[in-house]
Amino acid sequence: MKLEYNITLADWKAAIRLHSRQKLGRRIHFFIFDYVIPALAVLSLAYIIFANLSGREDTVDALLVPVSALVLLAILLPIVRNYQIKKSFKGIFPPSETGPGYSLDIDDERILSTRPGLGEAKYYWKGICGLARNEKIILLYISEILFLGIPPKRLSPDQRAELNDLLARHLAKR
Repeated sequence: MKLEYNITLADWKAAIRLHSRQKLGRRIHFFIFDYVIPALAVLSLAYIIFANLSGREDTVDALLVPVSALVLLAILLPIVRNYQIKKSFKGIFPPSETGPGYSLDIDDERILSTRPGLGEAKYYWKGICGLARNEKIILLYISEILFLGIPPKRLSPDQRAELNDLLARHLAKR
């Protein structure tokens, strides 16, 4: 089965999101940066405002710098993450003028990944160490942090069925 497609930024963001949910450490990391730090920033800011209205200037003076740093961190972290995701996407998937940006040739023996004008890599099924999927992306892990991404919405129903059959045959045992 031969698959040819371009990975979009939305596909890459879906892959990063799915990848971040695969290990407990990554889940905790993203939970802290996505929820805990912004919640602490809002609560700390509310406490500063309350202390200021209550006439406790000594508390406000003592907490102003740490709370300001926390609020700045809560604002900058999503901006920096979005920038890093876009930068990694542009580095990994540069625009291709020669055709589709990505090509996978998958059969019962191996997966041949080709990037026209850049190179190709061959992975045997024994080398695929994990699988993660949702409705937006399928990730075939070639190491703990490296994966091949396949957007299922770009596949025909026949290709989807054949891919699911191959994945079930080769990865269901693990």
